[in-house]
This record gives sequence, C-alpha cells and structure tokens, in this order.
Amino acid sequence: MVARLLLGLTFVAALAGCERQPRAGADAAALRRLVGSDPVVVLSTRECGYCFRLRNDLGAWGVRYREVDVERSEEGRRAFALLRASGVPIVLIDQTVVHGYAPRRIRRLLAEAELLPAGAAAPSS
Repeated sequence: MVARLLLGLTFVAALAGCERQPRAGADAAALRRLVGSDPVVVLSTRECGYCFRLRNDLGAWGVRYREVDVERSEEGRRAFALLRASGVPIVLIDQTVVHGYAPRRIRRLLAEAELLPAGAAAPSS
C-alpha cells in the first residue's frame, strides 16, 4: 500500500510537466542496453495524462517510437530506477534523455536527429 502510494506520488510530480537534464550518473549507454536501440523510446504509464498527450503529439508528428511501461514491465522499472526518475513521461531520443512533457524541446531534438518527418505538425503546447 505504501509503495503504491509513493509510486503514485512520483507520477503526480510529472503532472507539473517539468523538464530536466539527465541526472548525474544517468548513463545513456546503460539505458540503451535496457530499452534497446530504437531511436525514440518513451517511458510511460497507461494512466499518465502527459504520457497520453505525448503519444498524441508523436502520432501527429508521424514519429515512430517504442513505448515502455514503467509499472507493467521489468524493463521499464529498471530503466526508471537507472534514471532515478521522479515521474513520467521520459523520452530517450538517440542519446538524449528528456524528463517530463516538453513537446517543444522533444520536437526540436527529433528534428535535430532527423527523426521528425517533413511537414510535422507544431507541438500542442
């Protein structure tokens, strides 16, 4: 019960849509070993409102991505722990980690990595 409450509180922090640089010690190579080589990986949960918005944005932009649920998969739990994350969504674009719902930054990183199809819609916020 307490663990579920704490997990719920960590996801509430994501509702603020905070954007942070990767924490010291967050190893993109180790994260890649956990989640695979897909250029875009989203760590999320089913119930997260910002995760829903991010999925919609990525779909509208025509971006292919792999989604890993941090509550329902061992791989997701390990990735979340490795990053010492405080909430979702977390987006891995090549070797860059973005914490929180930051559509403008995510779109810019996708464009820089040449992963954003030409004519992709503008971010929702």
